[in-house]
Amino acid sequence: MMLNRFFRRLLAAALMAVAVLLAISAAVLAGGHAAVVSTDGTSMNPVYYHGDLVLVVPASSYSVGQIVAYRMPADNNVVLHRIIDGDADGFVIKGDNSQSIDVMHPSAKQLIGRAVLHIPHGGIWLQRLTSPPMLALAAFALLAGGGTAITRRARKRRRKTNMSRHTITGSAPATALGTLTPPLKAAAGATILVAVLGAALAVPAWTGPLEHSSAAEPTTDARMVFSYTADVKPSPAYDDTTVESPQPVFRNLIDTVDVHYSYSGEPGDVTVAAELSSPGGWNSTIPLAAPESFTGDRYDGTIQLDLEAIEAKAQAAAEVTGLPAGQVSIAITPKVETTTGHKFEPTLNLNMTPLQVTVNGGTEALTVTGEDTAVEPALVPRTIGPESWNLTAATARVISAVMLVTSMLAGTILLLAARRRTPVDEGATIRRRYAALLVKVHPMTAPQGRPVIDVTTFATLAKLAERYGLLVLHWARSDVETFIVQDENTTYRYRTGAEQPEQQTQEPLVDAEA
Repeated sequence: MMLNRFFRRLLAAALMAVAVLLAISAAVLAGGHAAVVSTDGTSMNPVYYHGDLVLVVPASSYSVGQIVAYRMPADNNVVLHRIIDGDADGFVIKGDNSQSIDVMHPSAKQLIGRAVLHIPHGGIWLQRLTSPPMLALAAFALLAGGGTAITRRARKRRRKTNMSRHTITGSAPATALGTLTPPLKAAAGATILVAVLGAALAVPAWTGPLEHSSAAEPTTDARMVFSYTADVKPSPAYDDTTVESPQPVFRNLIDTVDVHYSYSGEPGDVTVAAELSSPGGWNSTIPLAAPESFTGDRYDGTIQLDLEAIEAKAQAAAEVTGLPAGQVSIAITPKVETTTGHKFEPTLNLNMTPLQVTVNGGTEALTVTGEDTAVEPALVPRTIGPESWNLTAATARVISAVMLVTSMLAGTILLLAARRRTPVDEGATIRRRYAALLVKVHPMTAPQGRPVIDVTTFATLAKLAERYGLLVLHWARSDVETFIVQDENTTYRYRTGAEQPEQQTQEPLVDAEA
């Protein structure tokens, strides 16, 4: 039960990944590029919730009411909010669940794009799917029995006030991939394509059995036409020297008869035998032709009946049993077994007496048509896709597993290459990790009488902001980035690129410009 539950979750995650990858691929083909945003926070409730996945693509124009994404200046963080006013020179943007409008008024050129696709919980599913344990389990499961959207899920933060907070989601993977060289971008596109094709092939390959029962349907086009001929010397009994069916064969003149059979239907194998019987209950089967294969839809054959040999066999049985031989019935049956498993067993019935051989049933008995006998069900390999492909499920599983594992490895390599090209300084690390807390502002000075306390780590400043439900104000100047949190009476500060004193009071936040 647990294993089945795991496979169901794995399949659901794979289908979600296929949907996202197809959407990204379509957006890339249509607009040249796209961005994937994993939502974090509550400012866009009830439209978006934490962990949803949103695809944004560039647009030629934007209008009031659209949900758009823009990047905060000087960092790699993205805001996803709705346009409520403004024009292409500067839009007024606000979260649906926010009490205040956004500080920044981006122009149309500064917008990354507008939201075109929303996948509820897509960010959570993709995070699970692309986590190292899940990748390892997925590869093992596929082998035993593209671009990858990677999102960051921020931990929930406690708030004691009703202050609105912007939904700022990290788009580091999309930004990092944007720093790749053209050849690496082409490789990323190829990786996405391979992942999409592999996932699309894996769904039908792994959701059904390797084999299925195939019982051939009865056919009604099988047909057998019998006839017989015999050479005879000129005599008053016949007008010609050749006897043809359904004329009687007079045994005083004829010792052997050539029986012809013409089959039309599916190709296969044919073998001929005759069953002899008498009114007293005696019967015997004699083979007339060895099995023979044919490939066309028609087969013609001839066997020879030795009437004297058949008579001798019947007389020998009569001597042993003590019953008179009398009339002997000859049932000639060409048994056909087709390549698809059908069986067709028509019979020509002849009656032989010491004086003559005749057809039982007259002319109509010379043509036999009808349905074949039942065919035993057989297990045959299940195929994927059109019949012309002839791709079995077993082969499709191997191909899909190779494609998915290859795309995973290639995606990991490309992601590592992209991350090596992104900034790794302390300020960039803070902006990526604490994006939801930061607001970019202009340099400012501390009000008179307000103490300024420098903290030794940004983590301490972040805890203060979370504790009091405040935002961290941030600006950069002269290669020094400043982060402050202001409560009612005190300003707490952290600066990168400068030594942090244990505590200072009444110190200006920045030097005032002349």
